[in-house]
Amino acid sequence: MIDDILEQLDDQLDNYLELWTHHLQQSSYYESIFVGHSDSRQAFHTLLATLKPFDSTGSTPAQQQPSQTEFFVTLAQHQRASGMTTQMCIICFKSMRLAIEDLIEAVIIADHIKLKALRLFHRQTDIIETAIIGEKDHNDSDKKTLDLQRVNRELTGKKNTYESIFSATSNLVLLTDKTGIIIEANPEAVVFFSGQQLIGQFCGKILDLPSDSLAELLQQITPNQVHEITLQRDQFSQVFNLQALPLSRSPVAEHGIMLLLNDITCTVDHRQAMERRVTERTRALANSEKMLDAIFQSVGKGILLIDSDREIVKANQQASEIFGIPPEVLIGTPFRYLTDEAGCNKLSAIRENLIEGQRRHVEVTSVYVDGKTFPCEITMTRMDLDNQKFWPVIVRDISEQLALESGLREEKLNTEEMNVTLRNVLKSIESDRQQFEQNLTHRIRSGLLPGLEKVRHEKDERINTIYLDLLKEQLIALTTDFETELDADLLKLSKSELKVCRFIKAGLSGKEICETMNLSFETIQTHRKNIRKKLCLRGKDVNLHTFLINRNCDLGTTDGN
Repeated sequence: MIDDILEQLDDQLDNYLELWTHHLQQSSYYESIFVGHSDSRQAFHTLLATLKPFDSTGSTPAQQQPSQTEFFVTLAQHQRASGMTTQMCIICFKSMRLAIEDLIEAVIIADHIKLKALRLFHRQTDIIETAIIGEKDHNDSDKKTLDLQRVNRELTGKKNTYESIFSATSNLVLLTDKTGIIIEANPEAVVFFSGQQLIGQFCGKILDLPSDSLAELLQQITPNQVHEITLQRDQFSQVFNLQALPLSRSPVAEHGIMLLLNDITCTVDHRQAMERRVTERTRALANSEKMLDAIFQSVGKGILLIDSDREIVKANQQASEIFGIPPEVLIGTPFRYLTDEAGCNKLSAIRENLIEGQRRHVEVTSVYVDGKTFPCEITMTRMDLDNQKFWPVIVRDISEQLALESGLREEKLNTEEMNVTLRNVLKSIESDRQQFEQNLTHRIRSGLLPGLEKVRHEKDERINTIYLDLLKEQLIALTTDFETELDADLLKLSKSELKVCRFIKAGLSGKEICETMNLSFETIQTHRKNIRKKLCLRGKDVNLHTFLINRNCDLGTTDGN
């Protein structure tokens, strides 16, 4: 009987939810329909309860319980409140009913019992569906009345709001009819145009816009767009943003327009001041860029700008001349092509470790366009612009500098050698000076002083004269030609020895000297030995006649004693 069907269906909730989802997916509203889990569970048991009105024999249906219909009507109300339409609510209910029918078809019981149960189930669910639709129609009638009342309240509120805004706004507001005649103006507009008649005047005349009709005016000020106009007030100009707003969605010619003027005088003044400042700063920036570019191009060192791809993005003329590559070719060239492998490794290490603002110097071997290499000093720094890294590089060819340094080192070595030589010369000069002083002292002591002693002790004026002449010659020899051998040693000789020297100088033989001086040969030989001794000629292979030939040993005429 029916109790057997209900007993088999009580434990089929999970199958019911699966079947309901299956039937719901057949509709196009599946994504929009939502029923909570508790409502789905309660709907299952409520639908099963529609089979209970059978009598104990299962042959006569009893009256349906109102609570079952009320549940689904309330559920439909909640669904409509959440945004679902009545059609979506009916589809949701029918998919639930189909799920229960599938479960009834699957129970194990006599077919005539299933048929009676299905008939009763259809009858009761039709009643529920009719109640859902009827409740919707009843609510629609009440809803229309309520909606009308609500709309009236909203219109009244909007009217009051419009009137408040119309009166309180600081903008100038003018309302026109379909011909452009002003029919209403807000207090701000009345104050601004206080010297003019507003109501009944053509708006184009009030706004000082040349036009004869509203259509012609709207060709100048396109509706719903902002236009800038200037109006005179008390001999002062004020700038406004003008908007022509249609009073309805129908053509403007049928209902007129609302003219809204927003005072932007301060904004325009500020904008003009800003435009002047922008113009001045743009001009200054252009001049600065021109000056910087002139400095960049005329500086005496090569300047390159390297990006994160290690390519040259900017180069000056000096850099182009250093590497022999035109600027337009240099830009875009990988920097590694401008130096050898060792230089690339050095620069890469510096580049990786540099922080912004830091500067590093390094000497590398650079490569000229023809493949020749030259020494180069690189100064690299880093700067960050717009989240990008750049490396300015200053390049200086130091070939001449190294050559000058090498020359300076050579000159320094030569100078040091010359200093050593000069010190040696000075030592030699000092040694010669000391030797000169010693020789001079020796000659004075050995030559001049003995002569002075002889003069002091000699009584014979004739002999003194000879000694004085000899001293004079000695003094002259000291001041004129120091290299000439002095005759000071002659002052050591006695009168007899001087006479012998004069005769030897004259070329007389020993016998002739003996006869002339009336002395024996042995005495003359003794005089000769003493003369050689006093003249420091003993042991020397020097002829006495030859030695005396250039000496002044003339004592004048003597008496032979």
